[in-house]
Formats: sequence, C-alpha cells, structure tokens
Amino acid sequence: MSDHAVRTIELRRHFGAVRALDGLNLEVPRGTILTLLGPNGAGKTTLLRILMGMIEPTGGQALVLGAPARSQPAGVAGRIAYVGDRCEPPQWATAAMLASLQAGASRAFDKALFGELCKRRDINPKRPYGAMSKGQRRWVLTSLALASRPELVLLDEPADGLDPAARRGLYDELRGQVNESDAAAIVTTHIIADVERISDDVAIMAAGRVVLHGPLEDLRESVRQVEMSGGISPPELGELASVLGRARLGSADVVWIRRNGVDDEEILRRLGPDVTIRNVGLETLYLAITEHGSAALAEYGKGSE
Repeated sequence: MSDHAVRTIELRRHFGAVRALDGLNLEVPRGTILTLLGPNGAGKTTLLRILMGMIEPTGGQALVLGAPARSQPAGVAGRIAYVGDRCEPPQWATAAMLASLQAGASRAFDKALFGELCKRRDINPKRPYGAMSKGQRRWVLTSLALASRPELVLLDEPADGLDPAARRGLYDELRGQVNESDAAAIVTTHIIADVERISDDVAIMAAGRVVLHGPLEDLRESVRQVEMSGGISPPELGELASVLGRARLGSADVVWIRRNGVDDEEILRRLGPDVTIRNVGLETLYLAITEHGSAALAEYGKGSE
C-alpha cells in the first residue's frame, strides 16, 4: 500500500493553447486533508477531474491510491468519492433514491450515516433534489460522498451555498473520517476560515502549477511580511528566504518571504534597521502570492516542486 493517496509527477493538461496544468507536482499522504487554494482558472478543478479519471492528462503522471488515475482498477475506483461543481443528479430523484444508487456503486456505503447527515439539516429523504435549496443540494451530494466511507475524497467547493453552521458540521464529519480511517481528502475552497479550520496541508496554485505547498502550521511559522520605507530597494536575501511576492503599498515597499530555517533577527541583520518584519495570516499570504507574485514567485515555484 502506498503511503500517498495522491501523487502527481510533472502533470500537464492543455486545452488548445490553454495550459490548465503545467508540470504540477503534488503529494498527498494518507491521513491528510489538503486544501487547494487558487484564483479561478488556476487548475484546481482540472486536477480533481484528472484524479477521478474523468479526463486524460496531456502529459506527466497522476497516481491515485497507487494506481494510474486514468486506468483505475475497479477495486480502486470504488474507494474514491468526488463532489464536483457540475455533478448534478436528476432533478426528480429524491435523497432516498440517490442513497440507493450510491449503495449499489459503493459496497462501503453507510445508509445509516447518510440518513443521520440528512437529519442534521432537516432534509426529508423523500424530497426531490430539484426542490431543494442550493445549500441542501450541496449537503446531500457531500453526504453521499462521505457516507461511502472512501479512502480518498475529492471535494470541489463543497461548502458553496452552506451557512456557517452547516459548513462546520460538514468539515467536522470529514475531519473525523480522515482521522479514524487514515483516509485522505483534497478540498478546494475560497473561504479562508474553512482552510484554517480543517487543513493539515495547504497548496496554493497559480497558472496550472503548485507554487507553495506545506503543512499549514509550517507556513504560518515561516512566512513573513517585510516592510521597507520608500526608496529602499527590495531585498536580495539569497539562501535566507524565498521571495513570494512584492508590492508597493502607500509609501512602503513590501516583500512577502518564506524563511529558509533562519530567524527574524538574522534577516534584520541582513536588511538593516529601517525594516519591519511582521507575521502574516493565511489570507494575506494567499493574496500576496496570487496578486503580487510576479516573476520572483515563478522562480520560487520552479525550485520548490
């Protein structure tokens, strides 16, 4: 059994001239919830669809539970669950009908768990899917996936349309299953609070590549915002830190860095007294990379993959 639920090697997917994935390298160990962050068009949905075997890569390799994603043996395919943004069942199907269909597709499907999850959100099992609200639909689809007791679950914006209480309940159930069964999950979301609640690891994507990937706590510890008064050139820190993004904010030049095993005092010694170093949250880090990444970020991404 592979220690990694997912592994991609130089994965590429082109749609004509568009490079949706462009040499993506990623590893997701079992027992891990990985959150994918990135702007629209970064390649997150394309990656999940490749991992499900729904589309074929242009190049590179994608391994899921130790098998090639595009030619999964039946025994592997039945251990993966996916909730995509375009996976809609017939509008007339009730929640109970969908549960019966899922039970036929997955031997591990837990009808009692599905019923309990629906009960938590007051969803009548006889209610047609088309008569449900957007949030109820999303809850039903995600509940079907989790009740299948998968070894790998791929969730593309699963909390879209859910209120905060429902999001918390959904992610608590996911967290519990991953902890109990050594499963793995990849979740895409634009809600930073959700990332900080459930993630073991975070990967930030841009232009079809993973440009930053690591344990959430490590990223919190290692990333800093460096502020310099106007006129000071942005720093060249060499081996001390990797530059994630640069921007001019008001009268200050700001550089976001990831420290390479050194402390703030060492960086201050290199840059001088007219510099301020601050801790940053995940949201600031995400915006620094996606809005201010520039060429320096591209070079960092090549070196980190």
